[in-house]
Amino acid sequence: MAGVKYGCGRSQCGACTVMIDGEAARACQVPASAAAGRSVTTVEGLREADGTPGRLQRAFIAEQAAQCGYCAPGILMQAQALLERNPDPSDAEIRAALNGNLCRCGSHNRIVRAVLRAAKEG
Repeated sequence: MAGVKYGCGRSQCGACTVMIDGEAARACQVPASAAAGRSVTTVEGLREADGTPGRLQRAFIAEQAAQCGYCAPGILMQAQALLERNPDPSDAEIRAALNGNLCRCGSHNRIVRAVLRAAKEG
């Protein structure tokens, strides 16, 4: 689950999701100049200080939520933005927040369970 992925280039798949100043953003639609001087967090920023997986990453591993893994960085960042806004989201709130992130492997239910697990660990 390393690095931002380039997906569609049209802000439709969510594979490139990062956080800019704490808000989820599609990197394919944000010029580098627009991020200058702002806080940009990629999936690598979710790790613990010692480099081990962070709570969302641990939950994804425990729930086997990433099959091929291509969508995982973007989904993790969208989920992180949700958890920062709402530390105890419902199933429906998670599904709504992740609605724009495509997973072609069909891991959606495991992804939702992983976000719920991470919220409980929170």
